[in-house]
Amino acid sequence: MKKKLTNYLFFIFSFYTILVGAQKDYKGRVVDATTKEPLAYVNIGIQEAGIGTVSDEEGLFHMYLEQDKFRTDEQIIFSSLGYETLYIPISEIQLVYNDYPEIALKPKLFELNEIVVSNKGERFIPDNVGYRNYGVKNYGYWKDNIALGGELATRIVVKSGLRKLNNFEFEVWHNPSDSLLLRVNIYDDNGGSNKPGINLNTSSKNILTTVKTDDKMVKVDLRPFDIYVMNDFIISLELLKIYGDEELGLVLLASLNQFGSYRKYASQDNWESLSDTNMAYYVQSELMVSEKLAQRFERKKEKKKKKQRTVSGFVIMKGKMISGVSVLNNRTKADTISDDGGRYIIPADKGDILTFSKEGYKDFSFEITDKITQNVVLRLK
Repeated sequence: MKKKLTNYLFFIFSFYTILVGAQKDYKGRVVDATTKEPLAYVNIGIQEAGIGTVSDEEGLFHMYLEQDKFRTDEQIIFSSLGYETLYIPISEIQLVYNDYPEIALKPKLFELNEIVVSNKGERFIPDNVGYRNYGVKNYGYWKDNIALGGELATRIVVKSGLRKLNNFEFEVWHNPSDSLLLRVNIYDDNGGSNKPGINLNTSSKNILTTVKTDDKMVKVDLRPFDIYVMNDFIISLELLKIYGDEELGLVLLASLNQFGSYRKYASQDNWESLSDTNMAYYVQSELMVSEKLAQRFERKKEKKKKKQRTVSGFVIMKGKMISGVSVLNNRTKADTISDDGGRYIIPADKGDILTFSKEGYKDFSFEITDKITQNVVLRLK
């Protein structure tokens, strides 16, 4: 009888321990206050506390929280593009065991973007900005101490003037995870403090990209989001989800430029200066200039094109031409894709190294010689 009683008390104690432990799990479901649809990737956290997370695709979230370690007037912040920020005092939150309390965010009132009309004969020309890594051993990385919502940002120094952002590129050195879901954020430089300010993405749509294990150069199309800047800006990568069982260990290439990089460890955390060195973040953009400057740019571009040496050939596997193969010049970072007939053509000089990659195939690299044609044979993984 004594043994049964001991087992019973042990069971009660164990259950109580699990229940108390579960009560430190603050959880809920974030929805649109109007439609009641779930809201994915909402930033949730306590400012300056280093405690935060993001909601998943179904609006669900979990956040470890010890209420007694915070003042009752401290708040949990919920923020998302296109919605009003919600502040909930810690004293008012619900800690429940087997339910997900609903948390509703109100949509922001839609505002028309400012329309600029000019009769000065101006137009946009390509003007790419940002930084590359040209073989130097500079890195920035995330490890397992970065929570969901953690960000790694770099300041992009540009010429003043109206600029449209078209594409964003970053370089991956190492990624042990099956894949990572990241969000691209673009911020004002906060009025000269150089740290990230307001988010310049006014489209109310998240800029998402997935980084797979073998990805080296990742490109993100910014054109659907209509993002314009006038001066320097800050661009960041934010961790949203880790796929697979491997711990986070994303290593990104950095550059030799020294305008500043910043980091936050969790959602809603404060920014901190990370280094004077910049991440190798590169943005293809267009700058509005006078017609005179635009014509001068086109003449220079045409002269350069005539002088540029190119290398071309076919990508082959078992006698068949392979389309959609990514080709990267590792020195200049110029890239292209093999066409429907498997043919590629890319600017390259003697000594440059080209890398060919496509999902399902082994990467292949070779060094350019005096030849201007070079066929490449790929093999399946």
